[in-house]
Amino acid sequence: MEYMYAVAWLGTGLIVGAVIARLLTLRQLNQHKLKLELEESQTQLQQYRQDVSAHLETTNQLMTQLQDNYARIARHIADSKMQLVERPTESVKQDINYLSGDTAAYIRQSLNQIDEKRRVYSSAEQQPLDYSGEASGLIKERKPAQ
Repeated sequence: MEYMYAVAWLGTGLIVGAVIARLLTLRQLNQHKLKLELEESQTQLQQYRQDVSAHLETTNQLMTQLQDNYARIARHIADSKMQLVERPTESVKQDINYLSGDTAAYIRQSLNQIDEKRRVYSSAEQQPLDYSGEASGLIKERKPAQ
């Protein structure tokens, strides 16, 4: 009988040992999965940070380029203003003549000879029918047939 108890205790010990070993391996397996997920998340976070950093760097470069372009445009406008508007030249003091001398003289002479017709304004004493006090058009009330 003692052998039976020994075998029973041995079987029970093997079963309990197998259950404990299984739980430990599951725990280690879960820890390993969690560790892999953590490493993957850290890798994704690092990649995301690199992407954001590259995006911000590109944006910074484009903004700098935009500022440079704006400064060049402002300088160009200022230079053009100095050349075209603020700097008096001899040609501005004189009449600018894009036409030949004969044509310009002819136009100046003919300007004095033109008999301009003055605009004659009509003195209408009645308002147009659209603005009269009487009903007209679509909103005119129809008289019943008699």
